[in-house]
Amino acid sequence: MKMKNILKWSGSALISLLVFVLIRTFTFGEDVTNVKSVPLLDIDETAFAERFSGGLRIPTVAYTDRSKMNPKAFETFHSYLEKNYPKAHRFLSREIIGDLSLLYIWEGTNQSLNPVLLMAHMDVVPVTDASVDDWTYGPFKGDVADGYIWGRGAMDDKASLFSIMEAVEWLLSEGFTPERTIYISFGSDEEIGGTQGAAKIAERMQLMNVIPEFVLDEGGGLLSGDMLPINSLSAFVAMGEKGYLSLILTANGQGGHSSMPGTETTIGILASAIQKLQENPLPASMSPSIRKMIEAFAPAMPFWMRVFVANQWLLEKPFVKYASGKPTLSALMRTTMAPTIIEGGIKDNVIPPTATAVINFRLRPGDSIDWVLEMVRKIVNDERIDIEIAEGFGSEASNISDTNTPQFDLLATTIRQVFPKTIVVPGLSPGGTDSKHFQGLTSHIYRFIPFDRYQGKIKGVHGTNEKLSIKSLRDGVTFYTQLIRNTDKYSEVEK
Repeated sequence: MKMKNILKWSGSALISLLVFVLIRTFTFGEDVTNVKSVPLLDIDETAFAERFSGGLRIPTVAYTDRSKMNPKAFETFHSYLEKNYPKAHRFLSREIIGDLSLLYIWEGTNQSLNPVLLMAHMDVVPVTDASVDDWTYGPFKGDVADGYIWGRGAMDDKASLFSIMEAVEWLLSEGFTPERTIYISFGSDEEIGGTQGAAKIAERMQLMNVIPEFVLDEGGGLLSGDMLPINSLSAFVAMGEKGYLSLILTANGQGGHSSMPGTETTIGILASAIQKLQENPLPASMSPSIRKMIEAFAPAMPFWMRVFVANQWLLEKPFVKYASGKPTLSALMRTTMAPTIIEGGIKDNVIPPTATAVINFRLRPGDSIDWVLEMVRKIVNDERIDIEIAEGFGSEASNISDTNTPQFDLLATTIRQVFPKTIVVPGLSPGGTDSKHFQGLTSHIYRFIPFDRYQGKIKGVHGTNEKLSIKSLRDGVTFYTQLIRNTDKYSEVEK
């Protein structure tokens, strides 16, 4: 009888647990917030596409070796903006910062209000010679074809830049003057850390005693099912960004003739170290910011996934295990590691005395540069491998901006006005942006672009065939126009 009672009690407890899990799942998550939508602006998409494509034809490439950068390309780009946006250059003041970056100021009528800072960057990543022929249209031809504008920088980040300028020009044509001053920052070296562009602009604004009400930079974007298995449109707003670190691993050994090799070579020693790192990824976990992001996605998730999200008190470990197998989710939940450069040897019959590899890390909040360096040394655990931090830019993970603020509410409301029935999801950016340089000016920093970030092919950003749909142009201009209008008085934004 005792065993029967135990089984009966266990069965009842299991049923109660199952019922509780199901109730939590069905009732978990907020419904999509509906606001009064605004119509898309009546703009000439063909003319905008031509202006945009012209900007893509100017190769404002940023190289890690700054001596390779072409200042004339950036100066040409400055002149191009001036020619194509005459009203903006007549009514806004413009200052060239750090030789190549731009800071615009659109004076508002109420100087007692803190200004808003909108950001984008002019520079783009290089295109390798080997990949040029793989582009459907040339990377710097700016072709308008098949419903897209093609070219390096189409998504990262000239789409935001031109949409901001287009919005300002349109508002000026309508006779609009903002109540709140608008600052606009266009950096010239975001792709290599922003130390001579955005960092200098931030220093300039600090000297001017500017305290932004909030900062909006690139990042995030509109998502459908490319990042997560979700069934509705979501707007991913990054509230923080991961840190950046590159380590150089150097294997030292005995060189010599390939006909008389030892039991190990420097290349083999280095390969073994890399394999150890890949077989021992740094731990994944649900940080508070990632938990908030996953929970915000919940209303758009299929039921089976909502079970895990709604009941993390019970199912967090299996969810983390599942997420670790998904590259996009895994990248947000852990500090990632990727070998990006490997060098060793000069001739096929010579064993090199040294071999090196560069390992790039993107640090999640809470994982410091010193901690990552310590962990890598423990994992490699080989005295023949020297490990040092690579020269160049590196940064700790940024602060995480709060979502329970009027500033975030304003941005979320604007997104929903332009993209009705959209779930606004606060999250973490796996990549770095120029906005990290403004952390000393304000705690309200957001990263979002009003475009389909992946367009079905995530490889487009920094990859081959980068492009933006012509359809997205109207979205971008409408978004920035509405945001500028909304920044004047939070209380008057129709919800």
